[in-house]
Amino acid sequence: MNVIDNFFQSVNNLPMMPKVVQEVIQMLNNEEVDLKDVVEKINLDQVISAKVLRLSNSSYYGLSRKVNNLNDAISLIGVSSLRTLVIASGVTSAFKTIPNLDMHRFWRHSLITASIARDICKVQKKPSETAYVAALMHSIGQLLIHIVFPTGGKDIEEMCRGQSVLERKSVENATLGIDHCQVGEELAKRWNFPEEIQRVIRYYADPLNPKACELAPVVYMAAHIAFGLELNQDAKHIAETINREVVKALDFHRIEWIDKIESYKAFVTEADNFI
Repeated sequence: MNVIDNFFQSVNNLPMMPKVVQEVIQMLNNEEVDLKDVVEKINLDQVISAKVLRLSNSSYYGLSRKVNNLNDAISLIGVSSLRTLVIASGVTSAFKTIPNLDMHRFWRHSLITASIARDICKVQKKPSETAYVAALMHSIGQLLIHIVFPTGGKDIEEMCRGQSVLERKSVENATLGIDHCQVGEELAKRWNFPEEIQRVIRYYADPLNPKACELAPVVYMAAHIAFGLELNQDAKHIAETINREVVKALDFHRIEWIDKIESYKAFVTEADNFI
């Protein structure tokens, strides 16, 4: 039995996506599904439906009017985006309070990263909805590490404050013999997420690895920008401190992203309102 199997055997009551979310995702994967049935199913879970509506009203969609119900959400943002919002609502609902971890801060960072990744992909004409889900889950392995190793997880959190994700991976491996990217990849596999999302989670911290997929650098960059915004750093500083090789791989110019990063500040407020 390998280290990842041993780790998951230590997880008591592995967090699962809410049943209603699993059912809705299956329904939305069927092109012939009756959307009225989808709305009825989502409405069975008031927490999920409320989260979907809050995300539908985010500035990303730029809607001309407020979304007040799920029928509006479907007609205004489309089925593909609705699927993404249902997944986002389910992922954030799967984990309850975890000792020694600020869940608000964790999901805040994840949601900001997801919104930025989706916007970058929109500009680059890459699969933006896939990027959103992958970015939302990019550090989800950290949650399971805290569940299995409460004390070790807390110590790692303190040791790695202000360090890069690659440095954090190194500390996790040295301390626990496993890292959050491996754990997150395996959880995504067990939750039946697409292989591309699994690979983003595994390699976002090492986005230029030959095994990484095209969305890994996007999520790496989005996470870097999100951290900067959370620290109230100015846009110029955030742009100037992005890994040069990642910028080159994405064919970006730092200077042209200063205004973009400035606009991403709206995602911070939206994340706070969602949680």
